[in-house]
Amino acid sequence: MLSNSKIEAYRRMSPGERWREVEELMSLAWRTLQALPDDELQRRVQVIRNEHDLSDAIILERLRTLS
Repeated sequence: MLSNSKIEAYRRMSPGERWREVEELMSLAWRTLQALPDDELQRRVQVIRNEHDLSDAIILERLRTLS
């Protein structure tokens, strides 16, 4: 959980500053994934893809109920 001071620091950031922070975190995550053994990297990427596909299916099902 973030401290109140960290939350306030994020609130004071400009959109550009927040975006740079997001880019830094995405780059760190990608470097961390790339440092894994290939079989573990592939396993984790597959888990992410499965979660994404499930999320897409849920959204599509909800959209179908609206029409």
